[in-house]
Amino acid sequence: MKTIYLILSVLLLSTPMMAQNQTTGDEGYTDIYKEYTDDPDMRIYTSYIDYTDLATEITAGCMNDYQRVKAIYEWVCKNIDYDLTLSIHRADSCLAMRKGVCQAYCELFYRIAQPLNIRVELIDGYAKGIDGRIGREGHTWLFAYTQEKRGILLDPTWGAGGMVDGQYQKNANCMMWFNVEPEWMMLTHYPNLEVYQLIDQPITMRQFRDMPMPSPLWLEYGLDAKKLFKLAKDNALALPVFYNGGENQFKIIDIPMSDSLTIGQDYTFRIQMLNDREFVVRNNKDYNQTADWKSEGNGVYSISFMPCDTVRLTFGLKDRVRANYWNTMLEYQIKPPTADDWARVEQKYPLRVPDARAVGDIDGPAWEQAGYDGHRLLQVIREQKVQELPTIYSDQGQKFKIIEVPMNKQLKRNTEYVFRIKPESGLEWAVVNGTEWFKNWQSANGVYTLRVTPRKTGMIMLCVRMKEKPPKFVSCLLYDVTN
Repeated sequence: MKTIYLILSVLLLSTPMMAQNQTTGDEGYTDIYKEYTDDPDMRIYTSYIDYTDLATEITAGCMNDYQRVKAIYEWVCKNIDYDLTLSIHRADSCLAMRKGVCQAYCELFYRIAQPLNIRVELIDGYAKGIDGRIGREGHTWLFAYTQEKRGILLDPTWGAGGMVDGQYQKNANCMMWFNVEPEWMMLTHYPNLEVYQLIDQPITMRQFRDMPMPSPLWLEYGLDAKKLFKLAKDNALALPVFYNGGENQFKIIDIPMSDSLTIGQDYTFRIQMLNDREFVVRNNKDYNQTADWKSEGNGVYSISFMPCDTVRLTFGLKDRVRANYWNTMLEYQIKPPTADDWARVEQKYPLRVPDARAVGDIDGPAWEQAGYDGHRLLQVIREQKVQELPTIYSDQGQKFKIIEVPMNKQLKRNTEYVFRIKPESGLEWAVVNGTEWFKNWQSANGVYTLRVTPRKTGMIMLCVRMKEKPPKFVSCLLYDVTN
């Protein structure tokens, strides 16, 4: 008796599994080369029904055998339910009762195809359940020829539906188990005859048993079947966590095939967007949104991203309703970093190492505009034991270079500080502490120097008087004065 581990269908209710290009026919479909197989153990129950009229009706308008196979598959999936009593095994009973076990599904397909002279081979073997265990009672699926010695793999039982919360439920998309790539099929189906594996290097039952169960989202998001199968066979399959919500939104072309990433190492992400949603790769506060990615055309985008924080790395899509909210689609963990890892980060992104992050958020571009590139700023942070940098403003339209200023945001009252800057224009500059204004700059060779002793607690600012009307001073650096 052949029954199916129906629970797996719960996992794969809406997951297309299409074969990759071995050869492409006129219809744009893919098929597989395979010699005809006569399985002595393939037994088909005797039929007492003439299926010619039904076959003709189902395939009306079809132009070739691929279209006919597809039409029969869709009809069987949509019209036949799974027999939970496990008692209906024959095509005739299956047609009459409109339900059956996997053997009945496949025999019914076989009988409908027979009057059309379409060769169909039933494949007996075993299938895994959602828990990864192999069903003891076996399973049956199909190889249907679409042209001479070429055909496709399909499983109408799993395509039809599965169990959800103890109830049988039809699949919204039955095509998920039509024209299945051999590597995908071999992750969940193990045929008794090796010839039906249809892969370059056949595997043993033990290897099949030890391979992990595929997530439906691996398939939905377009991961490469051959690459996944090889990793699974080599016991090296460790992938990021996949989340729902990206179906029909994007396809993965290339991502790191690991569940955890290394700080200080560049990783390539390539995706194809299927609509206009914005997307992001994020590692804590470090992120690159859509505009930062390279567009390759046809909706394909790529980016090289280096994780610089021990917090997870994610790829997400912008929420359609909530502003500034990103829905996580992929999630990687970050491996514990070594000294060498941090050294690589410092070489490329000096303001993302722990010593720099410890002083709070750093506006790297603003400091670089003021003459402090990341490496110089990190050196100052370490040498002066900076706890928090002053706030720097880069959006006032006034450019200047810092020669010397206090680098700790917290200043002491009644303590002298030196401000030495090189403005790029002759505007009026001042340091303001409450109501006290300091403007007696000393100028030499374009460098302005001012010695300031704040006498009031609260804010103290380096300001510049802009040329707008009416003229006003705007802040360029902001400090706090304490006792």
